[in-house]
Parts: sequence; structure tokens; C-alpha cells
Amino acid sequence: MANYSEQLKSVELAKQKLEAKSFRLIEKAAKSDNPDDMIAASNAMSRIQQKTATHPKAFFIDPLQFNINLGYKDKPYTLSYTTLKRMSKTPIINSIIKTRKNQIADFAEPQSDRYSTGFVIRKKPKFGMEQKMDNRDKKIATALTDFILNTGGEYSWTNDDFDTFIRKIVDDSLTYDQMTFECVRNRRGKLESFIATDGATFRLADSAFQDDYDNPFFQRRGSGLWVNENLRALGVKEKGYYPQYVQVYQNAIVNDFYPWELCFGVRNPSASIYANGYGCSELEELINVVTSLLWGDEYNRRFFSQGSAPKGLLRVKGNVNEASLQQFKQQWQAMITGVMQSWKTPVVEADVDWIDLQKNNRDMEYSSWIEYLIKLACAIYNIDPIEIGWDISRSAGSGGLFEGSQSQRLQNSKDRGLYPLLKFIQRKLNKYIIEPLNPDFEFVFMGLNGMTIDQELDMDIKKLGSFQTIDEIRQKWDLPSIEHGNIIENAVYAQQLAAAQMPQAGGQTGEGEEEVKETKEETEEVQNPFDLYVQENEEESETEEETEEKAESDLFVKAFETFMEREEEKLNS
Repeated sequence: MANYSEQLKSVELAKQKLEAKSFRLIEKAAKSDNPDDMIAASNAMSRIQQKTATHPKAFFIDPLQFNINLGYKDKPYTLSYTTLKRMSKTPIINSIIKTRKNQIADFAEPQSDRYSTGFVIRKKPKFGMEQKMDNRDKKIATALTDFILNTGGEYSWTNDDFDTFIRKIVDDSLTYDQMTFECVRNRRGKLESFIATDGATFRLADSAFQDDYDNPFFQRRGSGLWVNENLRALGVKEKGYYPQYVQVYQNAIVNDFYPWELCFGVRNPSASIYANGYGCSELEELINVVTSLLWGDEYNRRFFSQGSAPKGLLRVKGNVNEASLQQFKQQWQAMITGVMQSWKTPVVEADVDWIDLQKNNRDMEYSSWIEYLIKLACAIYNIDPIEIGWDISRSAGSGGLFEGSQSQRLQNSKDRGLYPLLKFIQRKLNKYIIEPLNPDFEFVFMGLNGMTIDQELDMDIKKLGSFQTIDEIRQKWDLPSIEHGNIIENAVYAQQLAAAQMPQAGGQTGEGEEEVKETKEETEEVQNPFDLYVQENEEESETEEETEEKAESDLFVKAFETFMEREEEKLNS
């Protein structure tokens, strides 16, 4: 009878060996210089990933929005990228964006010391503990730092430096909520450089939502046929992915990008299927505010340039011929006309009389209205108006973001607006640049808390008196341990430690536990450490006296025993 179980085991073993051999061949083919080998390795990996990949059941866009047949999903909002760019050039919005760009540019240099702003390349922490770096790790960190500063491996006159790169992507992020940069790779797939790109020209490709179009509900409505035609035009599948993004120029696709080739950063994402995977810019929320600001500026401009609202009417009384009236008008206008022929005063034929048209002054209402609009714009961008040079501290009814001292307001503004933006950029740089180069390291912006050396020393003193030992504090400052450094500078802790050691000095065990318990109950009372020191010395002195008395008693007993032995020998003899 055939042993089928053994045969099945042998077949399974053969499959495992064959699979292992396949992976080794794929690895060798991927590292080969032959293009055919590299393509074969890529296709083999794609087939393996297709077999092992799992896909969600939910869909994330509206697949029925395919009537335009462009090959990409556009933003569902009515505001175009051109309109958003124009809105960003209004004085208040432009001031907000420039302020944030300058603040973030302060972090575009390596940190000079632990109290300055900048960035560092360090090893990833393990279990929440910072890892120390040896000489090899420091060399790797230095190479990664140079790569970041030059936006590539080697210095080039044509590449942007990191400062310029940061300013570009921040501008696009605050304008469109669409930060993009390209990761340039060589034919082996190694990252060579990264460059900021125009975020307004990039869209999400239809091929990025292939799983949504494969839904049976949408297949029955003809979405599959239309999508498959577009997929064929977008290129082949690599590493289990179709191109995720496309660059659009004049409504035509000019380039396509795989997910590892382009960073498409969105700060304000939405789970709505009608958002098509795009974010919502702050300017889209401020459309009414920006429009009102433009209207206010235009009204004021026309008010001063054209004088459309005259300050009054000049009525000439009596019968005056036309020639005399025209001569009077010319003389009057020559005397009072303002800049660009503004504030022309109408002159009518009649008795000379002045009619004032500006009895109601609305300057204060206009100022309050503009201030209200500025507050709304700053609130949406999470920035205090004082950072853009607009002081509203004297305004009545100020509260929330605009209350407190100037330093508190500035710190609150940075906590709400600046630091989240820095963290967002930090995560993208780590994902697309640092991890592909060396996954054991990370890019971190430093100096976010703005703590000075005096503030940190005060904090260390408080920690030393609470829960940290002297050696732990010294280790933080890269100082060696000292003798008796494993203690906490706390009076209660010192009393408990001394009380626990007192029974051991007296050589008592049973009574010592009761004494420790009593000592713990007495720690609630404030004691003078010097008194405790004197008490310990007195107890040690008493212990020494008892030892001497015991020694003297032992000598007497020994002499008495010797005497009795001699007397016994005499009797026996």
C-alpha cells in the first residue's frame, strides 16, 4: 500500500525548495546588469505580490465619475489651481504664507547645538529610548545629512539646496494642500536625488483606484471597459502597482509616476468618496473671507483715487451766466482737487451754499470689519495675527487664540500651526528619502520646544528631587558616573534609605522590621537631617559599648573555665 502521506510531504518539501530557488534567482536577476534579467525579475515579483496581496472591500472614490474620460481624477471643488494661486497673493494671505515659510526655513540647517533650531539625523529609538551612535553610525548620519542639504548625493549647481526645497513645498502645501516632490532614481532603483515639483500640475491617476473599478456594482455599469482602456495607456504594472499619479499640462497627461517616484502630501485629507483622494486647502475654506478682503481693498482704492463719494455739494445762489459759472468751477477745482483728480466737488447753478454729505463717519466700522476678516484668516491657518504684524491686543472682546501675553500668544500659535506642519514634512522626508537609503536612521526637526540651557538645568534639578538619580542626570549630559550616584536628592527618600539600613548596622533582624515600619510612619513629620545623623552616631556608639561589654564578659568566662579545669586535675591526681 502506497504511503501517500510521505509522498505529500516530499512534494511539499520540493515546493519549498523550488520556491527558495526562485527567490534566489529573482534576487540575482534584479542585481544583474542585463535589462532582460531585470525585467524578468520585476515581472516575477509582480506575480508573487498579486498572489499574496489582500485588498479591502470598501471603495474610496466615486467610480461613476468617469464621463470626462481623462485618465485621472480631478479635485471635486469649483476653485481651480489658478484661482487658489491668485488668492494666495492677497496681502493678508501672502503675509501668512511667507511667515510660515521663513519660520520653517530656520529648521533647514543641521542643529548647531541642542538649544538651537535645525534638524538632525539619528538612529531610530528603540522602546522609547534614544540609541547611542558609534563612529560608523556617525559617518552614516553625516552622509545622510549631506544628502539632505544638497537634495542629492553630490553637490550640484543646478539642484536646489534644502532651504529652497523647503520653501517651495511649504508654499504649495499652504496654497493647494498638495505638496509634491519627485524622488529621482537610477536604473537599479537607488535614490539619487529629490526635487520639488509644481503641485498644481499633479493629479491622482485612475489606475490608483483599480480595485474600486473592479467592484461588481460598477462593472455592471460599464466602468471596467472604460478604465481598462485608460490603464493600457498608463503603462505596465511594477512591483504590484500601476502608476498612482500623473502630471497634467493643458488637460493632457504628460508623465506618470509610481508611488515610490512621487510624494503626494495632503495635510487635510477626507474619507469622503467624493473628495477623490484630495485634500481641502485653507484657501478653499476662506473663499468668502478673501473675497470680502478684496472688496474692501477695492472700495478703499476707488474711494481715494476717484472720489466717487463727494464730501458735499456747492450750490451757487443767484443768476449767474454760463461763462462765469464755468470760470468759477475751474478755479474751485484747481484749489481743492486731490490726487488723480479725486474729491471733485459738484457745482450747481444757484445761490452759493455748502451741503455736507459726510455727517456719518463709518471709518471705525470699516476697521472692525477688516479686523474681523483678518482674525478669521489667521484662525483657519492657526497663526496669531501678531506674527504677521497685525496687533489686535487692544481690541475689545479678544479671547481664545488672541488672549494672554505676547510670548504666550506666540508659543500658542507655534504649537497650533507651525509644529504640526513641521511634523508633517518630517514624516514625508523619512518615508520617501531616509528610509529607502537607510531604514535604521530617521530625520528629526529639533528645537521645537525652544528650551534654553537654564530652563533645562532647572528641569533636571526638579527631576533629581523627584524620580531621577544623579547618575541618570549625568548620563544625559554625557558625564561619567560617580560614587554613591545612584540616589535621588529627596529628603523623604534619604530618610527611608537610612531607616532601612539601621537594623543591619545593629545586627538585628526580627526587631528591625518593626523599627523600619515605625520609621516609615514617622516620615510624614519634617526632620532635620543633622538630627538623623547624630542619632545614627549615638546608636553606633551604643552598639560599640555593648560589644566591648560582651568581650569583657567572654574573657571572665574563659578564665573561670580554665581555673575549674585546673582544680579538677588536682582532685584527680
